[in-house]
Amino acid sequence: MFRSLLRLGSKPTLTILGTGWAGCYAAYEVDPSRFNIEVVSTRNHMVFTPLLPQTTTGTLEFRSVCEPITNIQPALSKPPHQFYRSFIYDVDFEQREVSCVGVGVVGATSDVPAKSFKIKYDYLLMAHGARPNTFNIPGVEDQAFFLREVNEARAIRKRIVQNIMAANLPVTSEEEMKTLLHTVVVGGGPTGIEFAAALGEFLRHDIQKIDKRLEKYCKVTILEAGEVFGMFDEALRNYGKARLDALGIEIKKTAVVGVSEREVYTKSGETIGCGLVVWSTGVGPCMLTKGLKCDKSPRGRIAVDDHLRVLRDGKPIPNVFAAGDCAANPEKPLPTLAAVASRQGRYVGKQLNNIVKTGKMTAPFEYKSAGSMVSIGDAGAVIQLPTPKKSKNIDIMGMKALFLWKSAYVTILGSLRSKLYVIVNWCGSKIFGRDITFIGDLSEDALYNSLAMAEVNREKSRQMGYETLKKMEPVLTVETEGDAETKASEAGEKKAQEEPKKEEKKPAETEKKVETDKK
Repeated sequence: MFRSLLRLGSKPTLTILGTGWAGCYAAYEVDPSRFNIEVVSTRNHMVFTPLLPQTTTGTLEFRSVCEPITNIQPALSKPPHQFYRSFIYDVDFEQREVSCVGVGVVGATSDVPAKSFKIKYDYLLMAHGARPNTFNIPGVEDQAFFLREVNEARAIRKRIVQNIMAANLPVTSEEEMKTLLHTVVVGGGPTGIEFAAALGEFLRHDIQKIDKRLEKYCKVTILEAGEVFGMFDEALRNYGKARLDALGIEIKKTAVVGVSEREVYTKSGETIGCGLVVWSTGVGPCMLTKGLKCDKSPRGRIAVDDHLRVLRDGKPIPNVFAAGDCAANPEKPLPTLAAVASRQGRYVGKQLNNIVKTGKMTAPFEYKSAGSMVSIGDAGAVIQLPTPKKSKNIDIMGMKALFLWKSAYVTILGSLRSKLYVIVNWCGSKIFGRDITFIGDLSEDALYNSLAMAEVNREKSRQMGYETLKKMEPVLTVETEGDAETKASEAGEKKAQEEPKKEEKKPAETEKKVETDKK
């Protein structure tokens, strides 16, 4: 009742879908004194995706790249503002309703409650992001790992350590070791390159903590149908490829046509055995975006105009905006980058403040690229900065570029808390090495113990069978290998004794035959 009365107050309700770059930056910019803010997402934090690859190898801890939404917009912790951890499955633009599903505590009981509910809005920002683009290639959804969320990075890190520990077992063959320690990265964009380089550094420096002999079996391969470092000038491309080569990372220009549990199949007909496949080939529309009754871009994203208003039949839907990876202007499509999403989020937040304050919108959204940068391990990076003269860029490479890369991202990090976490983790990894601790989930540990006990029982059964047979040996007449050799020897001696007798008979028979002929 209290919440309903607040809704009837003078402040309109702004509902933000998603806690990605666009949603969080919009929530940060919106004035809580002018709106009742409601944020709906399946995660209660923002992920600093440019640093996510470094969490997969223990260079950074996961909390270093996460910022709680209530830290970004503190008003969300105070009524009437609210955050809901829910699954969004539909938006009714006519009724101004967002349909959601709230799920109880997963794993607490066998019957987890899941109930649907609807949220009314006055203004809506759809910033729910996108999903990895699998191109409908068989096996990708089930066997490959994506790298867009913290839980995905955590799964990759666990698999890397599990593969290393499995390869280190005395029962693992050399061929199995090669397969387990081979990682295939599909996609030569910034995320794929940074992950491959981070893993290459880990395998080159930190694998020795487990077993130095494993180092020669470790391998990382990047599969890219186009050009690796394609967004950079030729000089930077050559430097980047040389850095990857120095880390022992192989680049193959080919497309993937299938993925299985331990193999990747390429268009060229090659079958590549591996223990881990990381898929980083861009994004596509998610289920929510596909089901929305609005205009779409050629690639299936929500169509927006110059003011990021959602279009339907070519006209803006009142009070509905979209930003980030889920949206695109069909006439001026922008890349799905964090820089684009964050600026769009800021723009929408400021526009909403202006709308409530003055009833008008300001100038349309305009994006100007600040440049591109990619880190390549611990000793280099490439940065390309635009200049007023578009025909020429500023190219920076090496340690200088890496210093600028780190400085830029530490500056962009939202809070002092995150900045300190990242700096401390970088220093700790440099001094003490990367963290290779494996911590499994309760369900994983239970399965591990179950499989181990099953093998223990089988081994005990085999041992009991051997002991039973051993007790039965005096009763059973079993011809051993030694007995067979003795019998063969005796047979040989007997045959040797019989052969002279046969030869003695032959002359007598011959003489008898001669006498018969004479007669």
